[in-house]
Amino acid sequence: MRPSRPALTVAATLTLALLAGCGSSSNPSPGGTTVATTAPSVALKGVTATGAVDLKTAPKVALGTTPISTTTVERKVLTPGTGTAATTQDTVRLRAQIFNGTSGKLLDDGYAEGRQPEGYRLGRSDLIAGFTEGLLGATKGSRVVFSIPPAKGFGAEGNSQLGIAGTDTIVVVADIADVRRGLTQVDGTQAASPAGLPTVAFPNGPTKEPTVTVPKSAAPTETKQATLIEGKGAAVEKGQTITAQYHGVLWRDGSVFDSSWQRGASADFPIGVGAVIPGWDKTLVGQKVGSRVLLVVPPADGYGEAGSGDKIKGTDTLVFVVDILDAY
Repeated sequence: MRPSRPALTVAATLTLALLAGCGSSSNPSPGGTTVATTAPSVALKGVTATGAVDLKTAPKVALGTTPISTTTVERKVLTPGTGTAATTQDTVRLRAQIFNGTSGKLLDDGYAEGRQPEGYRLGRSDLIAGFTEGLLGATKGSRVVFSIPPAKGFGAEGNSQLGIAGTDTIVVVADIADVRRGLTQVDGTQAASPAGLPTVAFPNGPTKEPTVTVPKSAAPTETKQATLIEGKGAAVEKGQTITAQYHGVLWRDGSVFDSSWQRGASADFPIGVGAVIPGWDKTLVGQKVGSRVLLVVPPADGYGEAGSGDKIKGTDTLVFVVDILDAY
């Protein structure tokens, strides 16, 4: 059970985050894969976008002849960029305009008032496959257009809430603000846990799950935190998404209820905005990237009296070890 709120719902409007959260189950390959060089896209040949890639002014996009329909992810570079090409190990920050390729209708405008560039770690398992594939290989300062066919998007069912039928191809015009890579592990000399809190050891190194030993005493009644390793990166800000490795055990018996380390992949969570349990929001905002944090979270700051799933009871205090690898 991940530390996200089980009752969390997404907004009704289409945003890139919503697009990411409702996609197919196809995941990107875990390595540093980039888009292979292919013949120029036929379906996207009529797409143009004028204006500088300054991340301030929306481009004027013309799709050309519609409907646009593809069976694979097709991509065209409208404005070349510079620097390293994005892989599944990287986070891409961008502004994008998203269209229904059948109707030509603008579904979402990343340049709308109040919007800012949004970041996506391309190795995330919750991004729809076509979104990831379209951004692989992108470089800083570039403008790219790519298609997301139904099989790499919302499938044959489509998404009626977003105005996407099961036969619709999605067209994305993206301006790339940055391509960056977070940490793969936390390094540093680990401090001892404060008296009365669980002890933490990494017998197999920082890329494997820790061993957490819970005291025999009663659990704290208030949320406790201890920075075991202080990172050297920027402080995590409210509203950012963090990339983290984490390991969660129950205070009552030390049993593991969730662990990204055990799954073999880090996870991404919006922080400070109610998307995760209060114990995370209250303690991880302000921590530095590269930090290892021990959290002890009583029910009031966890899943409350209802608990969560089969493992977490309404009376359970939760213990987390969290390695913060990035914030974007």
